[in-house]
Amino acid sequence: MPKIAIIQFPGSNCELETARAVERNEMSAEHFRWNEKRSLAKFDGAILVGGFSYEDRGRSGLIASRDPLLREIFKLAKRGGVVLGICNGAQILVETGLVPNFEFGKSTLALTRNRRVANGEIVGENFFNEWIFIRANRARANAFNQFDAEILRIPIAHAEGRFFSEDAELISKIVDENLNAFIYCDAAGNICPEFPTNPNGSILNLAGVTNSAGNVCALMPHPERLPAGRQGRHSGDPIFRSMRKWIAGEIARPTAKKIKFARPISKILPRVKFDVELFVKLKITDNAALSVGRAAGLNLEKLRFFGFDFSDEKLTPRFTERAIEKIIRGGALANTEKEAVFAKFGGKILQFSKERGLVPAKFKLPANRILTHEKDRSLDNSRAANLNRQLGKSAVQNFASGILWGENSSKMKFEKAIAGNFFHHPAADELIGCSS
Repeated sequence: MPKIAIIQFPGSNCELETARAVERNEMSAEHFRWNEKRSLAKFDGAILVGGFSYEDRGRSGLIASRDPLLREIFKLAKRGGVVLGICNGAQILVETGLVPNFEFGKSTLALTRNRRVANGEIVGENFFNEWIFIRANRARANAFNQFDAEILRIPIAHAEGRFFSEDAELISKIVDENLNAFIYCDAAGNICPEFPTNPNGSILNLAGVTNSAGNVCALMPHPERLPAGRQGRHSGDPIFRSMRKWIAGEIARPTAKKIKFARPISKILPRVKFDVELFVKLKITDNAALSVGRAAGLNLEKLRFFGFDFSDEKLTPRFTERAIEKIIRGGALANTEKEAVFAKFGGKILQFSKERGLVPAKFKLPANRILTHEKDRSLDNSRAANLNRQLGKSAVQNFASGILWGENSSKMKFEKAIAGNFFHHPAADELIGCSS
């Protein structure tokens, strides 16, 4: 009976559901935690379960992908073992580079924040939990797509499930080599790039991506989240049965092909100054900064950033101050109950007070800092439109948002963390210099 390791990190869940799915499909499941100092040599495969490893701090899958256990998983896959990453497990595999390029430490594709788009408008971008339809791409055999069901109806539950890249060559290679293993569709199997057929805005309607050899898959939907014994199109069990058949040698395997995927290049773009810059800081301990800092060996500070201009040149300083205060009080950019908001404009820095509005403040940015923002600017455009509706006039333009990471001790270590992609995924994000 094939032996499957159920891989868990701090914050993982669905391990019991995954083990049950493995066992009801005639495989043996053994729970394997991140801190166990042993190899995966005795296993035929591994499943990285869903959940929120390290609370998705930094970005989903970032910290777990740096764990030494991923080298063991790479070794398992390299010798032909089957590796399935479900939801958070998919995010870890993508971050590690095991799909689609199967080069450890070379991530070419991003899994980033959802963008539910309908009729060209963003209708949602946060956590989404729903039943959806996917169909398997059988043009190339892999360990997960060898079953008869035309369409599977299974649940999704994620906030960062959008496969994303702006690299046209990479996207073409995924299609040409049939690495797009699972595709979001409707109940009839039709493909539409908009919501609700595409539940998160993924390029190519990607629900799952494999490596060339077909033995590693990053799958965002949850095929394990179903009652035992439920079969047919309303079940994810065919995926697990296909894994068992692959391990048993019942499936003709494709010849693994070395596909060259260019690693996304990160350039630090010059800083753009805005009429108004808002810096948002948690009033309590920022666990994301703490965890990413520990992984990178730094004492990090993390601030959310918003920058924009006012279009009307005749706007008075008093109007500007009132408009900024109205924007902050509106709550679209910050929760002032738990976050401190600092506004920089007109050569001064003010802090928002719920009782007194904007008041003078002592505020200093970290000595070493970098600003990251998403390449996809659709959410920024949507936020700008919402702010203008709030103000009652088209005053806000050139809106940009991002995360400012910084620290004060070691410029060399900080630059090493930037190069190591701790603060951004180069396929999805851009870096902005903040030296002045």
